[in-house]
Amino acid sequence: MLTAPEVKKLATGLGIDLVGIASADRFAGLPADAHPASVLPQATAVIVLGHRVPRGSLRGHETGHAHYVLSANSPMQYALTRTYQFCCALETEGWEAFPMYPHSSDVREMGVPVAPDKPAPNVVLDIEYAAHAAGLGEMGRGGFFLTPEFGPRQFFTAVITDLPLEADAPFAGSVCDACGLCVEACPALALSREELVEHPLSEGVATVYALRKESCRVCPGTGGTGVPYATGQDPWRLGAPCGRACVAHLEDSGLLTRRFHSPFRNEEASSC
Repeated sequence: MLTAPEVKKLATGLGIDLVGIASADRFAGLPADAHPASVLPQATAVIVLGHRVPRGSLRGHETGHAHYVLSANSPMQYALTRTYQFCCALETEGWEAFPMYPHSSDVREMGVPVAPDKPAPNVVLDIEYAAHAAGLGEMGRGGFFLTPEFGPRQFFTAVITDLPLEADAPFAGSVCDACGLCVEACPALALSREELVEHPLSEGVATVYALRKESCRVCPGTGGTGVPYATGQDPWRLGAPCGRACVAHLEDSGLLTRRFHSPFRNEEASSC
């Protein structure tokens, strides 16, 4: 039977950057429409996979010369392929592997329950909740999920499985130092220092600045798409001024384990 170290080696061998394992019982406090057992009743673990966003992909936004580069190099296209390959590898060993991807909570309850005691489609797993439960990082004050390796520069997928695995401890460290530079960088005043919002975690809560989504979506650096059914989904803000301010600060402060030969910010940095 595959062990946790073997599963992690399998994932990294496929090019997956981060791997954490959360036991199924860490999701006990979630409602049925967000619970792994709703889609795989025999689930024993949730394996969370982190796929880095290349630092250079942010350069087009930082200099203001090539905004399209971030979307063209989006980790999603690679994450889907690697997650598929990882699921196939687990299935080859005889274990169930149910892939989950980040999605707007707006798609919950869009269908008819298959039974009176079952949640309506769709069940949407909170991927960032899972990433914290799997020990990969924390939710920073700016609303970005931060890992010690990459800060906010990653995209997560998850695999629900019936393979019994030793779980990692929930993340207990700290990456964010609550500098507030994300608030100062936002040209749309979409983040509020005065209003804080709590997000439940498998252990404790995350406290983040309130985000005014309608203001955030006017920023050309976000991944807001205007999809009608995704009004509740946070825009993808990594390439926005707030996300880039977070990257620059974490790197300059030595808070990340991945280091570069040159600073992220330079004289060509864009102000928007």
